[in-house]
Amino acid sequence: MKTINETVDVVIAGGGTAGHIAAIQAGRLGVKTSVIEAGTMLGGTMTAGGVYMPNHFFNTKGAVVQGIPWELYAKSKQIEGLPVPDHRKRRPMETPGYYSYINVPIYAALAEEEALKADVVLHYHEFIAEIQAVGDWWEIISFGRGVKRVTKAKEIIDCSGDSDAVRILGLKVLKSKVSQPGTLQYKIEGIEHEQIWKEEVQKIYEEAMESGILQKGDWAYPNLEPFQYYLAHGGHNATHIYDADTSDADGQTRANIEGKERMLRIFKFVRESIPGCERATLKMMAPYALARETYHTLGEYMIEGEDFLKATDFEDKVCNAFNYIDMHSQETGCEVQFLESEDLLPKVPFRALIPKDSRRITVAGRNVSASRVAFAGIRAQCTCMAMGQAMGAAAALAVQRGVASREIDSRDIVAVTVEHGAVPV
Repeated sequence: MKTINETVDVVIAGGGTAGHIAAIQAGRLGVKTSVIEAGTMLGGTMTAGGVYMPNHFFNTKGAVVQGIPWELYAKSKQIEGLPVPDHRKRRPMETPGYYSYINVPIYAALAEEEALKADVVLHYHEFIAEIQAVGDWWEIISFGRGVKRVTKAKEIIDCSGDSDAVRILGLKVLKSKVSQPGTLQYKIEGIEHEQIWKEEVQKIYEEAMESGILQKGDWAYPNLEPFQYYLAHGGHNATHIYDADTSDADGQTRANIEGKERMLRIFKFVRESIPGCERATLKMMAPYALARETYHTLGEYMIEGEDFLKATDFEDKVCNAFNYIDMHSQETGCEVQFLESEDLLPKVPFRALIPKDSRRITVAGRNVSASRVAFAGIRAQCTCMAMGQAMGAAAALAVQRGVASREIDSRDIVAVTVEHGAVPV
């Protein structure tokens, strides 16, 4: 195994939904940035995870998240040869949100291209194993096949989704006794929907559940939608994996195995039992199962459910969050709660992205310091991307000013992100 020494200004732990945006923002501000990503591409849940709908850029009142996330989305649509959707032409009757869909290969390649243009150094197939403070520097040891990398950096942004860097440092984290179920993304095509009768397929589904052909969680939302909804969406984002904990390799393996078991079981049922599905085919399966929540960082402030529901206007706000709570559970399936007024737009405070009693490290994305209820709203992909852009700006400003990121004024963070197209907060 060869040892490689590297010195940068900022290390991003994880190049996922928040991490790739953080890296591009920091790199565009002129600080040397590297990404250590255990997977094969940027984008995380959005790309390799198969949840190819970064939501929500808009609500019924206007833009919620823009900046680098919207730039990449719009560029990806142009490359795809499709118009950028005009949110003003939507009729959001069922939800105040506006769903956006990406082409995964195009978006992943574009994100990588923009990162490289910003001189971001990308290290795929590596995981961080050790972190220690050496004066005002971090020494980060990561491993990949045949490689031990020792990186010196001024700032770390933990975008791992599981608070990996925070846990390695022994900083405080939170983990719910009961977490939201995870999922394995897949897509069934070739269903002849003209043969699908809502009540008939519902009865067939219910009989399969009673007989044990299907199991609870194979269809995640029976409390919200009929089984016809599963067929209409080709099974995408429609299966639950209970107790999914992907914060270590063993948990990821268990989630992967259960996800594929559920996928295969319900696909066989669809093909063999439902008229119009005889020619159905499995066209896509994500490389790995996803957890909706594992370890939250305990920040200098924890966003509570009331903060989210009442849209607390934090003095140190750095970005917007979308105005609904999407709580998945083993007991009910999924419960959605919208804020009382569409005029209310929750915010994310800088303090919730600073690990308690830490210096020179911030978090973004699913690592955010939030209660279970608040987290069920804040975890939306666009909000995670907006947090990433804000923390990329915070780290870059800290390096440029020779201070720790926690000392940067949140108003300066917002000013920089607005210069790069973000929505003022």
